[in-house]
Amino acid sequence: MLRKQLGDLDLAGWQSVLDRHPMIFVGMQPGSRIGLMSKDDFDPPTATMVVWEATETAMRAKYEPFPGFDQVKIDLLFIADDATICRVHDGTNPTPFAEIKAKVRRRDILLYVVKPRQQLLDWGYEEFLDSLGLVFMGACR
Repeated sequence: MLRKQLGDLDLAGWQSVLDRHPMIFVGMQPGSRIGLMSKDDFDPPTATMVVWEATETAMRAKYEPFPGFDQVKIDLLFIADDATICRVHDGTNPTPFAEIKAKVRRRDILLYVVKPRQQLLDWGYEEFLDSLGLVFMGACR
């Protein structure tokens, strides 16, 4: 069960993932928030998610409870199995975002877009989503 494992995955490890890959978040506005949680720990309000939040200087990792979709204060939510979450957190994994990209495309990671498209554009998500190979703007810009 990830809830116990998620607690075992230290925030320093999550922060290291974010600090090693700052270019993937270029353009994201302060306050932009991405959640990641286990599909095996999806019962609000006891579910836990790691949140990556943009600040003025960098992305910051923290844990928060998942209150349910109607109350969650994030923009995007990735839901993955425990093994995938541990692999993304693993400091020896040189390409955690390439792994996320591949697993989203294979639907091994589910991506929920919580905020409206225009808000995501305004908050600078276009490059992040493009880096994951997700067509966000379509053919006409």
